[in-house]
Amino acid sequence: MLHRFPFTVLALSAALLSGCKSSDDSVSASIKAQANEPAVGTTVSQLTADESELEPTETIEPVLNAEDLAYRELTWDDLLPPDFDFQTIRDQIDLSSYNIQSMDDSDPDAQRLFADLQDAMSKVPMVTELNGQDTRLPGFLVPLENAGDLVSEFFLVPYYGACIHTPPPPANQIVHVVLDEGVPFDNLFEPYWAEGTLTVAKTETDIGTAGYRFEAAHIRPYE
Repeated sequence: MLHRFPFTVLALSAALLSGCKSSDDSVSASIKAQANEPAVGTTVSQLTADESELEPTETIEPVLNAEDLAYRELTWDDLLPPDFDFQTIRDQIDLSSYNIQSMDDSDPDAQRLFADLQDAMSKVPMVTELNGQDTRLPGFLVPLENAGDLVSEFFLVPYYGACIHTPPPPANQIVHVVLDEGVPFDNLFEPYWAEGTLTVAKTETDIGTAGYRFEAAHIRPYE
């Protein structure tokens, strides 16, 4: 599942994982070397023809899951152009025209500010190089179309609550997904993998604007 961790925990985890990886690499290298050596006390030239046929002819490498090869795995940062800066969104809004400290949700200025934010969020650039690529991306579902307990159309977003309790993420952090058939869904807290052909296409709704879309998509629980 997707979680946020304190920086100290992440740093400690990275150090521990680094140590584990070094140890695992040495063990793996040792296993591979032994797998490609002839029997103890013999050389390749001393083996019989039958024994030679049993000897490995190349280094043993792990086999990748076919499902992993079908899709390029993305992170949400991959959907942001390299030179994208969130500060540019703030710069589009004249905050001096709002008395933010005294506003509440019922204030007309609050509604105007929210509309300004949505407008700025919808005009961000996309990564056009991703258009047409078969990819998969983890995220949370924000249903747009339900039929009972089934969901067939939704926004995929990088964190729980996006587009619901807070201003929406920028369009380059929202993916519109339409499934051929509805799937059971009753938990907004649960992350999913969405897979399909990613296209650069804008979808505007009352709760936010998506800059990407998954074609021929399907989803499965994040594991």
